[in-house]
Amino acid sequence: MTATIRNPNFLAAIEQRQMLPVKELYRFQPPEADHYQLLLHLIHNGFMPAAEACRLWADSLGGVAWLDLRETLFQPDIVAKLPPAQAKRHSAVPIYQMGDHITVAMADPKNRDLNASLAKILATPVSPVFALEESIQDTIEIQYHSVDELAGLANRIDADLMPLRKTISRDKLDELAGEQSVVEFARSLMLLAVKEDASDIHIEPFEEYVLVRFRIDGILHERLRLAVEIWPPLLSRLKILASMDITERRRPQDGRITLALTNRSIAFRAASVPTIHGEKVALRLLGQLQRRDIPQMENLFFSASVYNWANQLLATPSGAFFITGPTGCGKTTTLFSALQRINTPEKNIMTIEDPVEYRLRGISQVQVNPAIDVTFARVLRSLLRQDPDVILIGEIRDLETAKIATEAALTGHLVFATLHTTDAIQAVTRLVEIGVEPFLVGPSLIGVMSQRLVRKLCPVCREAYHPDRELMDELFIWDGSQELTFFRAKGCPRCKFTGYTGRLPLHEMVLVDELLRKLVTSNAPIEEIRTAADANGYQTMRYDGIKKVIRGLTSLEEVNRVAPLS
Repeated sequence: MTATIRNPNFLAAIEQRQMLPVKELYRFQPPEADHYQLLLHLIHNGFMPAAEACRLWADSLGGVAWLDLRETLFQPDIVAKLPPAQAKRHSAVPIYQMGDHITVAMADPKNRDLNASLAKILATPVSPVFALEESIQDTIEIQYHSVDELAGLANRIDADLMPLRKTISRDKLDELAGEQSVVEFARSLMLLAVKEDASDIHIEPFEEYVLVRFRIDGILHERLRLAVEIWPPLLSRLKILASMDITERRRPQDGRITLALTNRSIAFRAASVPTIHGEKVALRLLGQLQRRDIPQMENLFFSASVYNWANQLLATPSGAFFITGPTGCGKTTTLFSALQRINTPEKNIMTIEDPVEYRLRGISQVQVNPAIDVTFARVLRSLLRQDPDVILIGEIRDLETAKIATEAALTGHLVFATLHTTDAIQAVTRLVEIGVEPFLVGPSLIGVMSQRLVRKLCPVCREAYHPDRELMDELFIWDGSQELTFFRAKGCPRCKFTGYTGRLPLHEMVLVDELLRKLVTSNAPIEEIRTAADANGYQTMRYDGIKKVIRGLTSLEEVNRVAPLS
């Protein structure tokens, strides 16, 4: 940013809050000082959370709102009204139109000349809101991508390859991975996935075409069908980015891709596997977590009973708490939300992860690396010599790790970890099944939670209806006198006509009391453990899902998809 942005009210607010030592504030005092640099100084050096600092800056400007562009829904046709070159030059990006005004995010929303210039370009009055310049530049890089743009790049690659098909072998086509059109396509594909908030990209060759799909809110959506001739150079480009062997086509490979933006990077986990029509590649967007703030526990859609139990467990000084569920069900988000709740200077919190997805200030995080023997078990042994109060283990994968974790829970540590089981009750006995002695498992356990993600109904177009009597009889014990309102998906432009926007978790939780502990220690049958859990207030995930259907958060179809009636 070339222009100096002054906001003396912000400086006064910071002085009043005593967020910085006087000597640090001094250089932001002179009349020519750039107070925007003070804002960045507070954020980048950890004096204030970004959201809190930005809200305070916007309030100090007077009559201006702050928008977190990472969580904002954009109208593509409105974004397109401002050419990307001008958006970058002005550090401004249109977001949506309400009435006659277009809301525009800018780093200097009080700049009258800039507002007038943008209003002229957009041919519409603008409503300025504040956003960090670095956030605006990254948003511009992401938002100006579309399926149509990708299709155009694909056609360009196809046209470039057309004259070469008869003279160059398929092996030689791999060398074209560095061609500008291929490089642009690979980058644009990943940026489009970020724009659409996808969790995964699947690129799969078939006999007549290559299918590109994005997983959004847990569901795969087709985005493109590419000519098969495009795939060899594109595959090689992705392998190069992921540090894979481009000459190896017969064995599965794994790698990492780092997509560098103007002010941040987004990480992808890459995996290739040979199929009968060639290699299929899947890219998982790890950076989608890194670019978000860790949510507060009260924003994770817990039911009252599960929320109260979770807080009770967090107040426990030692023991093992497990979260179970399939890959991508939000276990990491829940665990880090819990860590954030108890993260204080008095606690030494350490984690072992693969990969490190969230960054939480004030805790020590370790990335495992099996290639150099930095495994969960080996790191866990080292962590126990670091005098930790709380340990998070990204995943219990083997007997050795499980045994060390339970022993740590028994020796005064609070241990968080994840497991892969069908439900919370099975997780109670899972450690015994993999070989940990019951006399270690029972005393160490304090609780187990299982969760799944369902799609959240679009609040704009969700449709109310009354379930029929047959359905009510199936779901509830009722006398026919009450009428409930459910909601279902409909579809509108905001949700891209899917009826859903985002996801939310369904939970079930087992609080391990003395009776359950004795049953686990004695290696009792799972039926007895389930009966004891029921008596202690355990409710199934489906029960939690039906409650969220009644609240209008999701649909019965979504609950049936992830938690069917058994």
